[in-house]
Amino acid sequence: MRKTTAVVVGLAGIVTVGASWASGLAPKHNAVNGIHVAIRAKAGPPVAGAPPQPSSSSASSSSSSSTKSAEPRSGSVDGAVVDTQYGSVQVRITFRGKKITNVHALKLTDSSGTSVSISAGAAPTLRQEALDKQSAQIDVVSGATYTSEAYQQSLQSAIDAAHLG
Repeated sequence: MRKTTAVVVGLAGIVTVGASWASGLAPKHNAVNGIHVAIRAKAGPPVAGAPPQPSSSSASSSSSSSTKSAEPRSGSVDGAVVDTQYGSVQVRITFRGKKITNVHALKLTDSSGTSVSISAGAAPTLRQEALDKQSAQIDVVSGATYTSEAYQQSLQSAIDAAHLG
């Protein structure tokens, strides 16, 4: 009986990991801590204690060099890593102009097989809500409260860092 239980639990873990990867989740070792900004925009000098500003990388050969910051046109921004009692959550947003075009979970709760399964099930719903509402004001997924709340917080930090709000 013990051997059968171990096999079933092992298979459930494999299925859960497969489902997580299929839904676009990156493996734990690929997560980036903190806020990572990779967009094309002009940014002012960073302020101590403030979140990082979008990185500058101008592709145009414009001869005007004004001190006024340009609106970000497109890019990706990683939200903050938000810790929960079941693991950490981090999302990346991709945007064009002021519109969020994609939300990707870089890290979801993973303290146990159960939390991985719950997060993998909630991730598509949270992603679609964020895209539909174009904000972090999304509904909590029933049964995945900790994941949902951390997802909202990471999403809001990415939106703030990209100056979309």
